[in-house]
Amino acid sequence: MSNQTNTAAQLDTFVELVVQRLALAQDVATAKHASGEPVDDPIREQQILQSAACTLNATRVDYGVGVQFFRDQIEANKMIQCGLLHRWDRHPQEIPASIPNLAAEIRPKLDRITTQIVQQFNCIEEIPRFGSGEITEVIDGRLSAMSPERQLPGLYRDAAIFAMRSLCTS
Repeated sequence: MSNQTNTAAQLDTFVELVVQRLALAQDVATAKHASGEPVDDPIREQQILQSAACTLNATRVDYGVGVQFFRDQIEANKMIQCGLLHRWDRHPQEIPASIPNLAAEIRPKLDRITTQIVQQFNCIEEIPRFGSGEITEVIDGRLSAMSPERQLPGLYRDAAIFAMRSLCTS
């Protein structure tokens, strides 16, 4: 496999995992709205970052960039949650009727995706870098396939671009 093909495959894989993780943000927002939990969950966020940091520390990749990538995932997810909660304050009829269980249903899915992202970092010699246009193009392709019942698609796009920023060259 050529280096260019390998780099394109890496970008596609990272974007796919980021989009999968962000697709769960509406479910997280729905669960938090129903329970009254705040968007910020510093304890959970620290657990995710510590787990990722421990695993990344044992790899050959740039530890700082890897940890920043996970911070960006958390912040991107919170961007969507905040956007949705703000929207629902103005349009309560748009709140999804089905309320998923955050601990039992959503977090295990998020944890699986986080594990897959860590595995991607374990499979590479060095952190890949991509142009912002290249990232945006792949994100737009992935998001076009996203479930149509997701609200605020522009917010998902902005969050996905933010989530990939640590792998961007410009």
